[in-house]
Order: sequence, then C-alpha cells, then structure tokens
Amino acid sequence: GSDKQAIEKEVDRQVKKLTQLVGDYIYAYQDDHPIEYTLGKLLKEKKLTLSTSESCTGGAIAQTITAIPGASAYYKGSIIGYATSVKETILEIPKSAIKQHSVVSAEIVKLMANNARKLLQTDFAVATTGNAGPEKGESDVSIGTVFIAIATPNKTLVEKFSLGTHRKKVIKKAVHKSLEMLQKEILNYW
Repeated sequence: GSDKQAIEKEVDRQVKKLTQLVGDYIYAYQDDHPIEYTLGKLLKEKKLTLSTSESCTGGAIAQTITAIPGASAYYKGSIIGYATSVKETILEIPKSAIKQHSVVSAEIVKLMANNARKLLQTDFAVATTGNAGPEKGESDVSIGTVFIAIATPNKTLVEKFSLGTHRKKVIKKAVHKSLEMLQKEILNYW
C-alpha cells in the first residue's frame, strides 16, 4: 500500500494479535534493549549472580554479558572448557562421564553448569557444549548440535538444539538461545 500511516496501524494491530498468542516467547522488540541488557537488569534487581561455562561458544556468552556496563554487579566469570582436559581438571568433570556420554552431551553440559555454579559460587550458571564445525571434533554428534544447560538454585535445565552448519551462525545462535533460556529461568524463579 501507499498509505504509510494505515500500514503502520495494521502492523501494530497484527503484532498485538500475535503477542496474545505467543507472548511468552517474545523477549524484546526491535526498539527495546538487547536481551543481555534486560538480563543484567533482572539479575541486578533481584540481587542474583551469574557465571558461565563455555565450550563450543568459546567465551562468546561471557563477552556478550560483559559488553553491558555494570555487569560486574551480577556476573562473576566464566570457565572456558574448550579442551576436554580443562573440562576434566578445572570443571571437575569425571573422565568416566566423558567416556560414557561424550563431551557433547546433555549429561556433560549439565555437569558443566552445576560445577561452574558451585566453583564460582553463583545463583545461576549457563553452560554450552556442542559441535560448531566445520569438522567433527572428539564427538560423533552432527555439526550444529549444541547442548545448553541452565543451573538454577532449584534445578538444572538442559536442551538440545540443531543450529545449522555455518560455524559463526551456530555460535551466535547458541549465545542467543542461552540468554533466552536464562531469562526464562530467572523469570520462573521469582
């Protein structure tokens, strides 16, 4: 159409209808702050702390969180267990668990999140493990497979995702999905 005001009014009407259907899945609108800003505000308001344990994302979650001014009020740090040896020694993941389940598994990412939460003494922890490609590493899982865990004071949630085969996009999607999951768990906690 050619009537810009009428088009904008119709778009707003459709967004309101959509929000009624899927409102729980909307984290922000284009003009709002990014999710990492909203997360920081939530953590600060509730006086909660956060840590991360990253493998396939290689510190990208930590970088995203710390890009927000004042993140030191709620973010304690990260353990980047990119190498299996770091998972075993620093994150205290038993070799037997890695041998039984593989470094890219729900079981290992759950241990990564719980152990980071304990080691860094935080209320919440986010962990990632996966195969971002372009080649398979120590695990047989398909390229683009990512496991994300959120450890809370009450439980640990793990989800598995297939995020494509483009390495940079897999990492970016994993970061965003991690932050979405974290926000949902913080909101559910209170």
